[in-house]
Amino acid sequence: MDNEEYESVSLIETPMDLNGRELVCYPYLIVLCKVSMPRMFMKPRVAWTVITVDLVKGVPLRSNMFPETADINIKPSALVPAIVSHEEAVKKARKLVLRWVMFKFHAFRNPEIEIVKEQAVYKAFFFAEADGREILVDTVKGLTGEDL
Repeated sequence: MDNEEYESVSLIETPMDLNGRELVCYPYLIVLCKVSMPRMFMKPRVAWTVITVDLVKGVPLRSNMFPETADINIKPSALVPAIVSHEEAVKKARKLVLRWVMFKFHAFRNPEIEIVKEQAVYKAFFFAEADGREILVDTVKGLTGEDL
């Protein structure tokens, strides 16, 4: 294996066997945020949330956990190029956290948002044959009845 033509990336872990498959990897930025909300006459309320930012569409979404990852070597041609910059993705994540805090906790003062951990990860997809047609399989979600 020639290391010059391969790139090491963090891939979201999956129970599927990916050996021997042609993968397409889609980029995300995962951000773990600690939010401190000031309250009168009490200690600040602390909340934790994970935001996943799609680095192609620029859409931030709340996640239920920070995913486990595994490092793999893959050809750069199999990576979907990120369109959204790292700084813009972090800004979008902070904006979503602020909207979530205002909705969930009805905060009347600006909370302090601390970025605790962030990681650029990829989600793998591959093509498979089902009922005589080719379908794209998401390695995290898997196949649903609608896909078949």
